[in-house]
Amino acid sequence: MTDPETAPYIDPDMPDAWGRMARITAELGHDDGRTDLTPAEMRARVEAERAWWNADRPELAKIVDTEMPGPNGPVPVRLLYPNTLDPVPVVVYLHGGGWVVGSLETHGRAMHYLALQTGACVVAVDYSLAPEVKFPGALEEIVAVTRHCRDRASEFRFCPARIAIAGDSAGGNLAIATALVLRETDPELLTALGLIYPVAGADFETESYRSLSQFGLTREGMLQYFDLYLRGPEDYDNPLAVPMKADLANLPTTYVYAAGLDVLRDDSIGLDARLRTAGVPGHLEIFDGVPHAFLSLTRTVAASHRLIRACARDLSKSLDEVMP
Repeated sequence: MTDPETAPYIDPDMPDAWGRMARITAELGHDDGRTDLTPAEMRARVEAERAWWNADRPELAKIVDTEMPGPNGPVPVRLLYPNTLDPVPVVVYLHGGGWVVGSLETHGRAMHYLALQTGACVVAVDYSLAPEVKFPGALEEIVAVTRHCRDRASEFRFCPARIAIAGDSAGGNLAIATALVLRETDPELLTALGLIYPVAGADFETESYRSLSQFGLTREGMLQYFDLYLRGPEDYDNPLAVPMKADLANLPTTYVYAAGLDVLRDDSIGLDARLRTAGVPGHLEIFDGVPHAFLSLTRTVAASHRLIRACARDLSKSLDEVMP
């Protein structure tokens, strides 16, 4: 029996959200207990289970599905314009999903709100997924897209001096890895980073890994994602795959957002501590009582809107500081 004195706080919106998830899973016939799903089957399930959560998206001024050049061919992107201003700042956004699942659709509603609240064009990158494309394939695509946003800014009505990058979970991992690459090659390109419960480390024995797997994302799930994403054990030592091992000095202003019921909570806390020790401006904000992936629960969970507002506020502040 759980001791009420030590039981974690649960946001009052979460029981209804979990109930909704359970009903959707049952209606789709996904409550079969299978643990042997292929990556393709995993993706199909996530797309179906997230469909209700992404319905009724707020209207934007314009949505453009296009492609930008990548190292191995065109990379699909979706441009979410919140207004008709010219030029607009840019937030390159990278969806989560363990580098294996997720898409522009599974995170669509949240990205619409992020565009409206930042006043920036959200450039949502449909990067290649693992295991078909392993590390560092997706990272190389995202670096190319981010550079293209600057180099072809006039074509897209972007302000080339006002580009930020953000992402959740594996997308947060890819966002900071992109910033690490660009720090060496294009140090002035990025204005700020917004990291939403990022995959930052590979210590699977943290207190949050040991105690919070019952709330959705599990230790075993993260081990599987790493196994599908990395080329081999040697990549655990690569700071572009495990940013906690990187020299974090001289990164742009970096904001970190953690979920209180997330196995990755301590990743966020540890990464924030290392960023500040390295002299990187920014701050950490922890959203208590909500699990990993709560960003996508905007239809019923108020905390997901508080998260988007916080990220939009912080990125907008940094983008406004470099007004041309």
